[in-house]
Amino acid sequence: MTKKHLPFLLLALAALGALPFFLSGYWARVLTVMFMYGVIAQGINLMSGFMGYVPFGNAMFFAVGGYSTAVAMGAGIPFFLTLPVAACVSVAISVLIGLPVLRLRGHYFAVATIGVSGALMSVVQNVEFTGGAMGTTLPILNASPAQASVFFYLAMLGLLVVANTVTHLILRSRFGFGIRAIRANEDAANSMGINTTLYKVLNWSISAVLTSLAGSFYAYWMSFISPDEMFNVMIAVNAIVILLVGGLGTVLGPMVGAVIFQFVSEVAWSSFGHYHLAVLGVATIIIVALIPNGFVGRFLELRRKRITGQTEEGAR
Repeated sequence: MTKKHLPFLLLALAALGALPFFLSGYWARVLTVMFMYGVIAQGINLMSGFMGYVPFGNAMFFAVGGYSTAVAMGAGIPFFLTLPVAACVSVAISVLIGLPVLRLRGHYFAVATIGVSGALMSVVQNVEFTGGAMGTTLPILNASPAQASVFFYLAMLGLLVVANTVTHLILRSRFGFGIRAIRANEDAANSMGINTTLYKVLNWSISAVLTSLAGSFYAYWMSFISPDEMFNVMIAVNAIVILLVGGLGTVLGPMVGAVIFQFVSEVAWSSFGHYHLAVLGVATIIIVALIPNGFVGRFLELRRKRITGQTEEGAR
């Protein structure tokens, strides 16, 4: 992103911020879910798109955020003060499990994250203060349904902006070059003096914080959460599909992918009812097959070709 793009982004952000005041409750909810998945996908994008590690079990941090908020609010802590609590808990867990698990690579790491997520889910199901397997409730936002809809819409939109900004800043930093070097060749990056263990754990911690904050807002929004819902592996699977559709390894890919995925999902549900998952799956396969780099990746590829063509033509 360059400075010339900033006015357009601010204008788009202002338009999105005004939308919930004109939309029905249903469409405000659809867009809120869209923003939430954009945040989760951005968290996974930091791991898989830029570092080459696919965390299929990243839904555990979504659950960590939700349950941290639920437990903290149950103790009388105001919602916004539970967000740093959720962030700290997610960082602690990501470091604790990241040090051993991030030694694995490829599909071994992906499967290991699913196993860790299952183990953490088992703990949540069997302790009393989380509500156990039956789930737990959270205080309801003291506002009218319309006001609550606007609040959670703007909250998820704001979190998406934060996630995109953090990713953009990371990519422009030395740390960003480091994690991309790990994706290219981890052994070579290590031999060049990059502390790959530190970079991997730190990157997963950032991913965990973004995902856990999405879980915190979701838990407060729903006012009831359960282990089966919060630890659902389909949360990460949907986010990975969103990345493939939008563009893996791009800053705007998660947001664009979330818009396309949610739109196709809603059309499939309204048109095909109980068969919508099959239609959604077929549509996703077609999109990924025709545009393997995702929509944003394809756009950037065409842009590079156009600039290269203009340069070569000017050189002649």
